[in-house]
Amino acid sequence: MPIHDIIDNRNQKLVDQINCILDSSAAAHFAVGYFFLSGFTAIAQRLTNIKELRLLIGNTSNRETVEQIAQGYRRLELIADKVEAQKYPKHSEEKRMANDTAANIRSSIGISS
Repeated sequence: MPIHDIIDNRNQKLVDQINCILDSSAAAHFAVGYFFLSGFTAIAQRLTNIKELRLLIGNTSNRETVEQIAQGYRRLELIADKVEAQKYPKHSEEKRMANDTAANIRSSIGISS
């Protein structure tokens, strides 16, 4: 860690200090006034071993970052919908799955339908 608390990117880069700290951390909590993907990308590889990540961000960003976040949320919603559909299949789907399973069992023990 630097000898003073201010890192101004002249002699030391903040990204280097964060990456150094992340190498030996299990959790990371950040509070920033603005959020850009370019900054997040600079530390993303070091976040793979982090078990808990918390971000408190201001509302300042750029269009690319906002669009990428929105796209990520849409993907999460699609995944959640698919998981929900697998948890609670419709009755017709349950019946088809039961018939397929029964046919597979009959086939495996040599009984013809």
